[in-house]
Amino acid sequence: MKGIFAAPKFDEATEYSYKWNERLREKVGNRMEIIPLLLADAIRENVEGALKDHPDALLIHYNHGSEDAIYGQDERPVVDLTNVSLLKNREVYNMNCLSAKTLGKAAYQNGCLAYWGYVEVVSFTTDAEQDFCEAFNYGFLLRIEGKAWKECLESTKAKMTEIIDDLVKRGNGIAAMLLREDRDALHCWAKDVEEPHEECPFSRLIVSLLGYRALSTLRKIRNRLLKHEPD
Repeated sequence: MKGIFAAPKFDEATEYSYKWNERLREKVGNRMEIIPLLLADAIRENVEGALKDHPDALLIHYNHGSEDAIYGQDERPVVDLTNVSLLKNREVYNMNCLSAKTLGKAAYQNGCLAYWGYVEVVSFTTDAEQDFCEAFNYGFLLRIEGKAWKECLESTKAKMTEIIDDLVKRGNGIAAMLLREDRDALHCWAKDVEEPHEECPFSRLIVSLLGYRALSTLRKIRNRLLKHEPD
C-alpha cells in the first residue's frame, strides 16, 4: 500500500494538524510506502504530479479545507473541483474542514473509491490535543488493518464517543462539546455508507433557513470567541 501524505504547516492551527500527521506517519511507516509532500513540498503542482505518478496511492491530507477544496503550503488548493478527476479509483483520508461536503461528494460521484472527511468546520482545543489527535487518526489506522470504510466510520464515531465521555469525566466540557460536533460532522463517501446529515436540531434549522455556509460561519465566530482552534 502507498500513501501520498500532504501536510503543510503555516499557521497556528496547522502546527497541530502537521503534528498529528507526523504521528500518523510514524505509526504506519513500517506498514506502507509513504510518499511525503510536507511543508514547502505540499503545493498543487507536487500533489498533482504525485497523484499522476502513483495512481494506486491513497491521498492523506492534513491542513485547511473548504467545501470545494483542500489547501497546500502556499494556501492555494491542491485539489478542488477542477482537478477532482485525479482522485478517481483511489481512497482519500482528510483531516480538514468542510471538504467532504462538496468536494468529497463530487470526488465520489467521479469514481473516487472512498473520501473520508468532515462536512462542517473541524474544531479542537489545545489542552486536549492528544485526545483530538487520537480521534482524527483513528479511522486511518483501522483502514491500514484492512477494515472496510463503513466499519472504519462506525468504529471511529464510537471511539470519539468514548473520548468525549472521558473528557466529560475529566471536567473538560468544552473539548467534549467540540469533539462531539467533529464526530457528527465526520463522513465517508464510500459504498454502502449513507449520505451525511446534520445531527443537531438547532443546526438543522440554521441550515434549512440560511444554508451550510451560514452555519459554518457562526461556528467559526463562536470558536474564535472561545479561543479555540478552528479549521
